[in-house]
Amino acid sequence: MNLKEIKEVINSSIPDKQKKECIIGILAKDEKLIPTLMIFLSVERQNKAELIDDMNLELSRAHIYIDERPPIKNESKAAFNKNFVIDKISEFYIKYKSVVTHCFNRFN
Repeated sequence: MNLKEIKEVINSSIPDKQKKECIIGILAKDEKLIPTLMIFLSVERQNKAELIDDMNLELSRAHIYIDERPPIKNESKAAFNKNFVIDKISEFYIKYKSVVTHCFNRFN
Protein backbone atom coordinates (compact mmCIF):
# COMPACT_ATOMS: atom_id res chain seq x y z
CA MET A 1 0.00 0.00 0.00
CA ASN A 2 1.56 3.24 -1.14
CA LEU A 3 0.78 5.46 1.83
CA LYS A 4 2.92 8.33 0.54
CA GLU A 5 0.92 8.50 -2.67
CA ILE A 6 -2.37 8.26 -0.76
CA LYS A 7 -1.24 11.07 1.57
CA GLU A 8 -0.40 13.26 -1.43
CA VAL A 9 -3.89 12.71 -2.85
CA ILE A 10 -5.55 13.45 0.50
CA ASN A 11 -3.56 16.67 0.92
CA SER A 12 -4.21 17.82 -2.65
CA SER A 13 -6.75 20.45 -3.60
CA ILE A 14 -8.76 18.23 -5.94
CA PRO A 15 -12.44 17.65 -5.16
CA ASP A 16 -13.29 14.88 -2.69
CA LYS A 17 -14.99 12.74 -5.37
CA GLN A 18 -11.77 12.73 -7.40
CA LYS A 19 -9.73 12.04 -4.27
CA LYS A 20 -11.83 8.96 -3.63
CA GLU A 21 -11.35 7.73 -7.20
CA CYS A 22 -7.59 8.35 -7.04
CA ILE A 23 -7.25 6.49 -3.75
CA ILE A 24 -9.26 3.55 -5.11
CA GLY A 25 -6.91 3.52 -8.13
CA ILE A 26 -3.84 3.50 -5.88
CA LEU A 27 -5.27 0.69 -3.76
CA ALA A 28 -6.25 -1.33 -6.84
CA LYS A 29 -2.58 -1.44 -7.90
CA ASP A 30 -1.59 -3.12 -4.63
CA GLU A 31 -1.38 -6.90 -5.04
CA LYS A 32 -1.29 -7.38 -1.25
CA LEU A 33 -4.32 -5.20 -0.54
CA ILE A 34 -6.77 -8.00 0.24
CA PRO A 35 -4.52 -9.78 2.78
CA THR A 36 -3.73 -6.40 4.38
CA LEU A 37 -7.43 -5.52 4.64
CA MET A 38 -8.15 -8.93 6.15
CA ILE A 39 -5.58 -8.22 8.86
CA PHE A 40 -7.21 -4.83 9.54
CA LEU A 41 -10.63 -6.47 9.77
CA SER A 42 -9.34 -9.18 12.09
CA VAL A 43 -7.82 -6.62 14.46
CA GLU A 44 -11.00 -4.53 14.39
CA ARG A 45 -13.15 -7.57 15.17
CA GLN A 46 -10.90 -8.51 18.07
CA ASN A 47 -11.05 -4.96 19.45
CA LYS A 48 -14.84 -4.93 19.19
CA ALA A 49 -15.11 -8.31 20.90
CA GLU A 50 -12.93 -7.03 23.76
CA LEU A 51 -15.04 -3.87 23.99
CA ILE A 52 -18.26 -5.88 24.20
CA ASP A 53 -16.80 -8.18 26.88
CA ASP A 54 -15.60 -5.23 28.94
CA MET A 55 -18.87 -3.34 28.50
CA ASN A 56 -20.88 -6.37 29.60
CA LEU A 57 -18.67 -6.75 32.67
CA GLU A 58 -19.16 -3.12 33.73
CA LEU A 59 -22.89 -3.15 33.05
CA SER A 60 -23.20 -6.38 35.04
CA ARG A 61 -21.21 -4.89 37.91
CA ALA A 62 -23.46 -1.80 37.95
CA HIS A 63 -26.56 -4.00 37.75
CA ILE A 64 -25.45 -6.10 40.71
CA TYR A 65 -24.73 -2.96 42.73
CA ILE A 66 -28.18 -1.58 41.94
CA ASP A 67 -29.95 -4.87 42.73
CA GLU A 68 -28.00 -5.66 45.90
CA ARG A 69 -27.85 -2.15 47.27
CA PRO A 70 -29.33 -1.85 50.75
CA PRO A 71 -31.56 1.03 51.81
CA ILE A 72 -29.80 4.39 52.04
CA LYS A 73 -29.75 4.37 55.85
CA ASN A 74 -27.61 1.17 55.80
CA GLU A 75 -25.26 2.40 53.06
CA SER A 76 -22.14 1.37 55.03
CA LYS A 77 -23.27 -2.29 54.99
CA ALA A 78 -23.47 -2.46 51.19
CA ALA A 79 -22.16 -5.71 49.71
CA PHE A 80 -20.79 -3.69 46.78
CA ASN A 81 -18.98 -0.45 47.42
CA LYS A 82 -20.34 2.46 45.36
CA ASN A 83 -16.87 3.98 44.92
CA PHE A 84 -15.52 0.67 43.60
CA VAL A 85 -18.28 0.48 40.98
CA ILE A 86 -17.80 4.11 39.96
CA ASP A 87 -14.00 3.64 39.71
CA LYS A 88 -14.39 0.56 37.51
CA ILE A 89 -16.86 2.29 35.20
CA SER A 90 -14.51 5.29 35.00
CA GLU A 91 -11.62 2.98 34.06
CA PHE A 92 -13.81 1.51 31.32
CA TYR A 93 -14.60 4.94 29.85
CA ILE A 94 -10.93 5.97 30.02
CA LYS A 95 -9.83 2.77 28.29
CA TYR A 96 -12.37 3.20 25.48
CA LYS A 97 -12.64 7.00 25.35
CA SER A 98 -11.93 7.07 21.62
CA VAL A 99 -14.65 4.49 20.92
CA VAL A 100 -17.40 4.75 23.53
CA THR A 101 -19.12 7.63 25.22
CA HIS A 102 -22.16 7.66 27.42
CA CYS A 103 -25.40 8.87 25.88
CA PHE A 104 -25.31 12.25 27.61
CA ASN A 105 -22.26 13.25 25.50
CA ARG A 106 -23.82 12.44 22.13
CA PHE A 107 -24.70 16.07 21.40
CA ASN A 108 -21.24 17.52 22.15
